[in-house]
Amino acid sequence: MSFGGLYISISGLYANKKALDTISHNISNSNNPIYVRQSAIHASNRYSTTQVGNMQMGTGVHVEEIRQIRDEFIDLRLRREMEIHGYWSATSDVLHEVEMIFNEQTNSGLQKVMSNFWDSWSELYQKPDSITMRGLVHESAVAFVETVNHIDTQLDNLQLNLNKKILNEVDEINNILEDVMFFNEKIKLGEGQGENIRANDFRDSRNELLDKLSEKLPITYYEKYTGEVVISLNGRDLINGNYMNPLKIVKDNKGYGNIYWSDTNEKIDLQGKGELGGYIDARDEAVEKYRKSLNELVKTMADEINEVHKNGKSLDWDGKTNEEIEFFIGSGGEINAANIRVNPELGNFNKIAVSKSGALGDGENIKDILKLRDEINKELKDMTFDNFYRDIISTLGVERNKARSITLNQEILIKQIEDRKGAISAVSLDEEMADMLKYQHSYIANSRVVNAIDEMVENIVNRMGIVGR
Repeated sequence: MSFGGLYISISGLYANKKALDTISHNISNSNNPIYVRQSAIHASNRYSTTQVGNMQMGTGVHVEEIRQIRDEFIDLRLRREMEIHGYWSATSDVLHEVEMIFNEQTNSGLQKVMSNFWDSWSELYQKPDSITMRGLVHESAVAFVETVNHIDTQLDNLQLNLNKKILNEVDEINNILEDVMFFNEKIKLGEGQGENIRANDFRDSRNELLDKLSEKLPITYYEKYTGEVVISLNGRDLINGNYMNPLKIVKDNKGYGNIYWSDTNEKIDLQGKGELGGYIDARDEAVEKYRKSLNELVKTMADEINEVHKNGKSLDWDGKTNEEIEFFIGSGGEINAANIRVNPELGNFNKIAVSKSGALGDGENIKDILKLRDEINKELKDMTFDNFYRDIISTLGVERNKARSITLNQEILIKQIEDRKGAISAVSLDEEMADMLKYQHSYIANSRVVNAIDEMVENIVNRMGIVGR
């Protein structure tokens, strides 16, 4: 019985020391933002059965596990919300860039340039034969052309920058997957060797990687009995044990990178999902949508003005030749924002066809050009040129505000979930000190039992049976 009691007390010493070590580790990581507090879970040892009376006796206590105090459902929800935040944050950033490219917030964008262009025709109508006014029309047309060329170039550059961003994101994702594989191995080995505290520290680092990865991709995951985490994307494994299936980039004829599975060369659908999906959608759809609208405006406006201008007569008209001079020209097919130019022939301002008769002072052709500004155009969704462009900008503003609002709402929601997570998993110095006192008292109590048994054994061995003392 005495030696059994000694064994029980010693097991209590070991268990309480492990609990105190865990508390010390918690306190030392109290300022570590990724750390999840740990707790030593005590459990009874197996009972022993006596040979006499077939009675069961307790054999002490042991540390069942060093458990992280966390709510996995909160982690799942946090990462789901981070995925949504990643998509809309990327979308908001890109739409903001598009707004800056159109530059309408400063009142010096295309709307102002278009207004100046139409106003220059009105000025020329007052003095149809004025070279100065003709030069003003030519100058305002060049400004219009250069502005839409510049917008198209900037949209091109934005798509190229987004493509680089996508390539960098894929590299970062693959690096994260490699790091998760590294921590999987460390956790498996640590727990196999009984180093639970160290294994849990590796878990904290791995969970930080899972947080980052979940913002970029719509991942699902679970932890195996070995401590390794299995990560999947669209129902297929990215990581499982020693198996890793990294993302692969395949470039199309534009040089744009698309995301494929490295093992099967199948394209991965990330539309509307995660930060990476946000950048891909923005590059391939959002930016292209506004380029297409701009091209529709530029082409329709150029075609309409050309049709009227070809019917007019220049100051150089000889009264016989049918001039049919186009005001705007393109290159390689239809006119668009990238290739529109003012006809080089109009560098001779006399070639601007403002009259219908060719007579001096005749500006009747200008009236037909000016009418175009207020005409409803079927190619432009039954809107005028100005209204169609305003619709582009207002749509852009609405979509940008939507993306920004969702992003801000997600940030608030994520902050609330993180606060709730912190209330459960963060280290509280007050709680740790209370637990420390509890385990210290328990440790001291077990020490006293050991001392008492030691004294008892000493008396039995050294004093019993000695007569005269």
